[in-house]
Amino acid sequence: MKLSDIARYGVWLGVALTADANRREYNMQTTWLPHLLTNSLSLLLPDATRLVLPRESLATKGTALSTLEPIRQTLVRMVNDNPRYVVYVMPLAIGYMLSHPRFNIYKGELADIRLFGLGLDAIPHSATAFALTELVGDTVQTGASLVTPDNPLSPFLRWANANPAFVSFAVLALATFIWEDGEYNVHVYEMGQRGNDPTKINMQWSVRDTANDVFANLIGWLLASLLRRR
Repeated sequence: MKLSDIARYGVWLGVALTADANRREYNMQTTWLPHLLTNSLSLLLPDATRLVLPRESLATKGTALSTLEPIRQTLVRMVNDNPRYVVYVMPLAIGYMLSHPRFNIYKGELADIRLFGLGLDAIPHSATAFALTELVGDTVQTGASLVTPDNPLSPFLRWANANPAFVSFAVLALATFIWEDGEYNVHVYEMGQRGNDPTKINMQWSVRDTANDVFANLIGWLLASLLRRR
């Protein structure tokens, strides 16, 4: 077993323990279950792709499958055989682990700590955005290096590789919208279930926190984009 695999399993165990602690603390599955599923998908993706991805090349199985060959090779290199994969997905997992009832940075005294107007949760948000930007950039770079000029995917992959900042920004913007919209809906639901008492729910949300989250994500994206240019 590789050291990167051991690290993934260790982080997943931390996520599972945090999810169980939040389940017992709040007795509501609307927050801990989606976070557990999301992090399980990201952390265990290498194991899943090793099971389902074909070992042999798709190039000899017809034109349609040949078109997908660069995608298969990219997944193999970026997910299956990449020891850095755990670094890409670790910030998201750690961000959830910091919601543990014993040291929750999203509510309570730790949430009141501010630096330049941002709370402690800006750190995992920025780190996650940084990691996502790196993942997108490395993925399109790998795909562009593997695709042949006659492949229908070649124009897009080469364009994406030439514009990684734009592509990663678009991916981050979509992920941020989906994430914040989900947090809002869960927050409203949990507040309704607990008599509008924010101390009794897991999911915290406010307009200010959303603005801070978006700003923190932009910081992470900007830092990663500048480093990639250098």
